[in-house]
Amino acid sequence: MPKYINVGLVGYQFMGKAHSHAYKDMAFFFPDAEAYPVMKAICGRNEEAVKAAAQRFGWEGYETDWRRLVERDDIDLVDISSPGDTHHDIAIAAAEAGKHIFCEKPLANSLSEAREMLEAVQKAGVKQMVAFNYRRVPAVALAKRLIEEGKIGQIYHWRAVYLQDWIIDPDFPLVWRLQKEKAGSGPHGDLNAHIIDLARYLVGEISEVVGVCETFIKERPLVE
Repeated sequence: MPKYINVGLVGYQFMGKAHSHAYKDMAFFFPDAEAYPVMKAICGRNEEAVKAAAQRFGWEGYETDWRRLVERDDIDLVDISSPGDTHHDIAIAAAEAGKHIFCEKPLANSLSEAREMLEAVQKAGVKQMVAFNYRRVPAVALAKRLIEEGKIGQIYHWRAVYLQDWIIDPDFPLVWRLQKEKAGSGPHGDLNAHIIDLARYLVGEISEVVGVCETFIKERPLVE
């Protein structure tokens, strides 16, 4: 018999919608899984909006304060899909409450915060995972197997480009992902994090870093 994991999701917009979709479809795509999610509650600050999201996405209920969510006895796992500047506090509180944690990237807005989060889950003895979902892409899984089996020999060069154009438009508004105080390293941590993770996953740890960073669009309209 499969296990059932009661999930509480923090965040109901872009990633919250994507995660909700995945939870609903899991049994369809993975009929022989060892465990399945139970969509217990979704959390957001705007009650009207999060209530509508709960009904639309198929959650049993909702909360407007993540603190109440992590304290609930009927929640086994907390999915953190909110803006990056909230991850640290939510993750530590969830760990201290004995909840397992699934956290979107970037994990935190600073290395010190990330280390504190790791220390919290290790101390609590709960399971934790960062949403590096590209590891599960079939082509990546195949590449991993071929490398591990030695079928393509020594890896001398790794090159990756993340092609996503939705923030190239100068008229795209100044959302939280483009604000340093909320998103930390911005697109580098949000998008390039996947490239960095795949490099480590496929070809090994990074020993040296050289980089150039530039903000090409320096002014944007505010979100209405």
